[in-house]
Amino acid sequence: MEKTLLTTRPKHDSTVRYLFYWSKEIIKLAEEKGIKVWNLEGERANRKEVESIIKKRKPSLIFLNGHGNDGAVAGHNDEILVEAGDNGDILNSKIVYALSCKSGKELGPESIKKGATAYIGYDDDFIFIADPNKVADPLSDETAGLFLEASNQVMKSLLKGHTAKDCHNKSREIFARNAAKVAYGNSKDYLLSTYLLWDAEHQVCLGNQNATL
Repeated sequence: MEKTLLTTRPKHDSTVRYLFYWSKEIIKLAEEKGIKVWNLEGERANRKEVESIIKKRKPSLIFLNGHGNDGAVAGHNDEILVEAGDNGDILNSKIVYALSCKSGKELGPESIKKGATAYIGYDDDFIFIADPNKVADPLSDETAGLFLEASNQVMKSLLKGHTAKDCHNKSREIFARNAAKVAYGNSKDYLLSTYLLWDAEHQVCLGNQNATL
């Protein structure tokens, strides 16, 4: 079976703009590995296109970047893309990583009940801190990189064929490693460490722990 990836990459505000740029390396890695990518960026990260590609192309891996809440993940201009109690069943037979706040609390468990293979996400806020002097160039922001390097590890590991559980654990290890790196600096660094550990604690891996792409 052909390995395929659907990714949503809105960029309508400063937060998701960071995710947009930092997810470029995921697309590059997927293409290097010969994986077909449907890249819905900017205005294309909308519900109509997401549902159409999932139904027609049946991607095996889905990477959602955007704002979220307990039961949903959003796309361009915060349009809801996937929502518990509505269209969560479209994740059936998919491995999903949602880089968004809170969707691992309700959407993740419901999607597993409705047939998703695995769902990695966050059951509370996903927090990252950005350097205000680097907002114009997110990829040069080493502060944000402490968080986004760790979160991106989920997708990097999945694309390399590791199990959902191993991808989840490796990502959490990097969050913890980066937290330890900055833990003994000034008060700002301590705050960074606290939020890095928060993200590690609230990352969840649901469904088939041995699922691979």
